[in-house]
Amino acid sequence: MKVKFYNPRILLSLVCLASLAFAACSGGSANPFAGKDREVDENIENLMGLAVGMTKNQVYELCGVANYIEGYDWGSVWFYQYRKGNTDGPLAKKEIQQLYMPVVYDNTDRVTGYGQKFYEQTLSDLGTGQF
Repeated sequence: MKVKFYNPRILLSLVCLASLAFAACSGGSANPFAGKDREVDENIENLMGLAVGMTKNQVYELCGVANYIEGYDWGSVWFYQYRKGNTDGPLAKKEIQQLYMPVVYDNTDRVTGYGQKFYEQTLSDLGTGQF
């Protein structure tokens, strides 16, 4: 049985749709971690806008949801991933120090500082009493 197309526009439309469907199925990034890498690149760019005295709401508006959070009796710490690396499974302290930027808040929910050295100094000065 021979199929006839009476309208060339219908044939052209079908060819275009088939091409788009094929491209959508076969295209995309070969790197399964590309999405995570883009997120890290965005975090780096956003973290450059941090300033001491910002509120948690301002940091949230700038950087979004933190990758993880620690609470203390003197305040809290939000951690954002700023280096690329494997973060599947439980995180060891060494991985946290290498991959995440800590943003330290006091009890008034204001940024008092950020970075690994500031975080460690704050823990040393104020203690690690978590709640």
